[in-house]
Amino acid sequence: MTPKVNFSLTQLEYVMAVHKYGHFAKAAEACYVTQPTLSMQIQKLEEDLGAVIFDRSKKPILLTPVGKKLVAQMQSVLFEAKKIENIIQQEKKGAKQGSLVIGVIPTIAPYLLPRLLPVCEEMFPAVDLTIREMQTHQILEALDNDEIDVGLLATPTQMPKIFELPLYYEPFYVLTHKGHEYSQMKKIKYHSLGRDDIWLLQEGHCLRNQVLDLCAIKNGKGKDRRYKFESGSLETLKNLVNLYGGYTLVPYLASEQIGEHSQIVPFERPIPAREIGLVYRREHYKSELIESLGDAVLKCIPEELRKIRSKDLDVLPIS
Repeated sequence: MTPKVNFSLTQLEYVMAVHKYGHFAKAAEACYVTQPTLSMQIQKLEEDLGAVIFDRSKKPILLTPVGKKLVAQMQSVLFEAKKIENIIQQEKKGAKQGSLVIGVIPTIAPYLLPRLLPVCEEMFPAVDLTIREMQTHQILEALDNDEIDVGLLATPTQMPKIFELPLYYEPFYVLTHKGHEYSQMKKIKYHSLGRDDIWLLQEGHCLRNQVLDLCAIKNGKGKDRRYKFESGSLETLKNLVNLYGGYTLVPYLASEQIGEHSQIVPFERPIPAREIGLVYRREHYKSELIESLGDAVLKCIPEELRKIRSKDLDVLPIS
């Protein structure tokens, strides 16, 4: 008869912490236990399993081949265990209570959150929200590691094990200095945009890739300019356009407040746009709260944005 494998959820959490930090001391600190306690529990788990999870000779500490397989399964076990906790909490408190950790990309956060938070307080005041501004790849990694519950970003991500809830389409506009040649146009064709004086977000922002896809930049069209600057903030780019010159591309919500020397120019159809949605792990134990968050997002955005349909748009991929 095959002996039963005994382990605790706490032991699995210790393993996941060491995997995350690559260091026993840092993992113990994150778990609020002493390093000897954490090390002893992991060693006991390895003995009970009859397998070595970590290669302790490496710095940072790495998983052994069998450890990689075990950690993937341990993550699933911990995720399923959280479902049990959530069922009990909902029975005691109700579906619209609990906590939700949300990752939001930087090109959405400053424009949507001031609208969203008052609506969330009204719709589910008993829910504790933790909101983190993160880039797309960070959100997807955090979802995979169970560090956040849901991401609010440009979709589709086309990632496995990820469920996507599309919410609305957000068109792009050209934000240009009033002295720029584009400011004289009533509408502009996006294929005519050049690279001469465009301001871009830095690498890692999905909006940067969407802008590059729109413009003729990849073909090397245009001349180099004296100043080159790439920012992590869309607001910085808007200020550069307003005070220095040139142009950039902004989504709908970012176009509502611009500087006195700036001007918004719409695109001709098909209008370039991005799809905004929620992403979370399939069969998430907080799916009811996540769907409520989606309702809150739709409630807080302008009615004009809710009415936009894809037939008039060129919805851009985020890769």
